[in-house]
Amino acid sequence: MRSQRWLPWLLALALVGCENRLRQEKTGEPSREVPVASTLPTDTSHQARLPLPPALPLDTEIAPTWRRLRTALRRHDAAQLNQFLDPKLGLWVLEDGDTGLTITRVAAGTAFQRAYARVPVPNLDRQACATLLAVTAFPEVDCGDRVSGRSGFARDGCFAGPATDFQALDIWPRARLRGGTAAQGRVAQARVARTVLHTGSGFRFHFAQAPGGRWHLVFVDLRPPCIS
Repeated sequence: MRSQRWLPWLLALALVGCENRLRQEKTGEPSREVPVASTLPTDTSHQARLPLPPALPLDTEIAPTWRRLRTALRRHDAAQLNQFLDPKLGLWVLEDGDTGLTITRVAAGTAFQRAYARVPVPNLDRQACATLLAVTAFPEVDCGDRVSGRSGFARDGCFAGPATDFQALDIWPRARLRGGTAAQGRVAQARVARTVLHTGSGFRFHFAQAPGGRWHLVFVDLRPPCIS
């Protein structure tokens, strides 16, 4: 029969295969079978794009007050600046001097104008800050990166956020006070509700809201961000 005719050839091939396997086991010779390479994935590296950081929302609560304040500072408009003063809380200016932290409380009049005069307006103009961005946490600062004109902040601009960090600061025991008492300062500090950070200068402006909804500037922190 035809199947019997092919049987000797099939047996011979099977014997050859067995001999080859036995010789590889004895000699340790690797198999000469060439593995079939799997299909490589398509190169899409040129299509990869890093996701853009999410856009920050614009502040709509304190932004109008902030714009008017910056305009008044640039114009040295004493009458307009007086409008930002809370007659009861006053304005408190924080500065680092030769003797450490100095906190000065000023009220309406020439002393109030002198306090605003100490705000370095050119530093505020280092960034246009056409928009005030709302944040839940302010950008962190890397003091080692404050070189060659860089601010050192993780993000540059003007940011408005909660004043919880400032409210928690215990600055009064180590401060040199002028024009007010620590008790008055703590009352004003507790009233602060919003903070504006200007990263170009590192200054922080702290605002309190009156019962009628009007915002008043209560604290100006002129200390460099990397000096406690």
